[in-house]
Amino acid sequence: TVPTTPHDSDEEQTDPVGDQDDSNAGSNPSQETEDSTKKNDKSDNKDEQGGNNEEQPKEKEDSKNTSTNEAKTEKETQDNNKKSNFKYPEEKYTTDILPWSKGILTEEEKDAMIEKWGKWHFWDGEPETRPTEDYMAPFPNRDCPYDEFPETAWQADAVYVNHMLDSAGELVARAKEAIYTEYGYGPRDELDHDQLKTRMDMFKLSLIDLDDDSAVPTSTSLTQGGWTTKRSLKGLVRRLLHAMMTNDTFTIVLGGHSAAAGHGNHFLQSYMMQLYKVLEPVFTRVGVKLIVRNLAQGGLGTMQHSLGSSSIYGDNIDVLVWDSSMTEKDKNAIDLFYRQALIGGKRAPVLWGGPFELLRDLYRFADADVMVPGNGMYGIPETMDVDHAATLPFASRYLKCPDESRDLCNLNENRFRALCWIDRDDVTPSQKQLEKPPSQVGWHPGFRVHQLTGRTMAMVMLTALGDAIDTWSEGTIFEGHPLADDHWHVTDYYSNIREKTMNLDSSIGSCSQNSKFFPERICKVPMQGRTEFTPRANPNYTSLQIIVKASQDGFLPQIKIVMEYEGPDVPNPLLIPPDGELDVPPIISNRRTLLDVDIDNAPMPSNHSNLRRRRRLDRIKPGKGWEIDALPGYCDGTAHGICGRAVGSNCLLSGHMDHRGGILGNALSGWLVMEVPKVSNGIIIIKFENWHLENESTVTKGWTEVNGGEYDRALANVPPLPDDFVFEYAIDGNITSLNKTQFEEAMKNPQRTILTLVVLDDPNMKEPKDIEVAFRMRNSGRTNVFSFTHIYWS
Repeated sequence: TVPTTPHDSDEEQTDPVGDQDDSNAGSNPSQETEDSTKKNDKSDNKDEQGGNNEEQPKEKEDSKNTSTNEAKTEKETQDNNKKSNFKYPEEKYTTDILPWSKGILTEEEKDAMIEKWGKWHFWDGEPETRPTEDYMAPFPNRDCPYDEFPETAWQADAVYVNHMLDSAGELVARAKEAIYTEYGYGPRDELDHDQLKTRMDMFKLSLIDLDDDSAVPTSTSLTQGGWTTKRSLKGLVRRLLHAMMTNDTFTIVLGGHSAAAGHGNHFLQSYMMQLYKVLEPVFTRVGVKLIVRNLAQGGLGTMQHSLGSSSIYGDNIDVLVWDSSMTEKDKNAIDLFYRQALIGGKRAPVLWGGPFELLRDLYRFADADVMVPGNGMYGIPETMDVDHAATLPFASRYLKCPDESRDLCNLNENRFRALCWIDRDDVTPSQKQLEKPPSQVGWHPGFRVHQLTGRTMAMVMLTALGDAIDTWSEGTIFEGHPLADDHWHVTDYYSNIREKTMNLDSSIGSCSQNSKFFPERICKVPMQGRTEFTPRANPNYTSLQIIVKASQDGFLPQIKIVMEYEGPDVPNPLLIPPDGELDVPPIISNRRTLLDVDIDNAPMPSNHSNLRRRRRLDRIKPGKGWEIDALPGYCDGTAHGICGRAVGSNCLLSGHMDHRGGILGNALSGWLVMEVPKVSNGIIIIKFENWHLENESTVTKGWTEVNGGEYDRALANVPPLPDDFVFEYAIDGNITSLNKTQFEEAMKNPQRTILTLVVLDDPNMKEPKDIEVAFRMRNSGRTNVFSFTHIYWS
């Protein structure tokens, strides 16, 4: 099939690396022939159509490493070399084999399941007639106009589409019925009146009118499916229709704290991974590649990533989830999280979760689509005692207890279901493994809470997907095929939200309060970033390593942490419902096994007269005393990423990718030099940690001079400053020196554990350009160790 041509991106990448890199956009998965003929009346009459929407492997790009007639520049060559030498390439450090499957069903088991639940029955009867060219690529956001579809495109084939939609509608209904049954509210025809009413309300999504000042969500809605608005629900439906019409990706991303990350549980038990587990087979069947990223981090909010949102969270987000209420109380940080997502990417995502006032303002004044999830507890019965628990569905046990039995629900043995290792013949851990993952504390939800949250969110998405299928079906009855543009095109829709967000008055919301720490225009210009924190989107391309410049002899900082073992984990029985309990995903997918999943702080003053500024020197030479603290693997926050498993870890199966990495060094490390690409709005900010210990810097052990005295330093002739701490940074060779007092005044602390320094604030910047940024410490030997964790720019 035709590979996706990615949309224009603010990233400097020269090959497709966004969330769309594996999508089968704009083409029928089974197409084999090319037909570019177009016509206005696209409906065909055929007797029968069926189909299997399984995607076939894409053709590999062969132009990535081929020479062109024009010689590449030195920078292009260096960039390509870095990209081709990733230590942890995606193709090797992601896996389709996930340990939450019961394994291969027997034919008898499969037949029995199909007999009870039904199956997908659609396939393409004429795959050889489909066009092979990527006919959507020429249009922004792949918004192919009605009249530009080839006449043999599947979107223009009435029989194909109608049969596909019929099967899709049945699939959505089957998925929802399986979830209801999992919690004791199915099969439907076996329920009494009260049970049917509870079932109807358990995952109910309430609609409120945010244009009405008196309208507020009810507390009951937060125990059900949550709330949204009629317009926002339509906006979600539009995005789903767009993904289906274009065979595109659909990406859901979470930013949050340790409870959202799933600490205390296996990573795959976190609610975002549970959401993915249910939705992925549904989306795959309707030709959409679902991507779900859990990018939450323990003990942090979202600001550390929001400042580089389009890179670190990703620039192809359809739904953005905020869940950081324990660690992020300041609304200015949450507003920044929302706004950067709305203005920084190719898509303007639905905002799911967060403070009511912020969501309401963005809905009213920026036309943003907003939702808040519920927890689904409305339909959960109380667990009275251990004997009573045994009579309840496994998924419902110990979630709700009466006051006199509250301790029963609080017992860790009833809340968590996780282990750290399963013996296998081919791997023997170097470190003795714990019996269970750490962090099983009272404020971390257990696996059942995560599963219920994931199921509740899945029910909302399935409801919206059902609405999308109905819209498509009803729209084409009167208007013909393909579906009319106004139902699914997104370019103007996104542009409207983006422009209104960028032009919001500073009195609206709380983002302007960030001006205490950063240039106020960070609320109005899209920011990019690089970091060694994980998890993050597209981890190889968003790493600091890709922009660090090598020393004269080719030295680059290296990751010291080594992976204990590679490849997929063995099946984990604690990720699978016990025998006799309902397992939802096989019912949805009808696969013989679930293993065949398709993968896919305050601004520096503009007048620096109070700072000691050096003259421009001929050259800043990268130092050799830096090292990288980062997890090995492909730490992208998805179910498929293989990450961590560090030698010395005592819980190798936890699967968590949460790590606060950085590039470590001290005053003997020399200059850390980075090439920041495409700076266009005159903002560069660095984030660092100044609390690391001397023994953490292993590269400089035994050194008494910068770089171990290994090479001549162009900066050696600079007159020394007083014998106390000095921080220096250079922008394209122009060096600014800050003594201890000046450095502490310039350094800002906008949020817990976040220390930042604005090194460029030029609102009058005229043209985008690449900028060399360098920094170092002086006069503090090995004593003060800094970790540079992020660099942000616009």
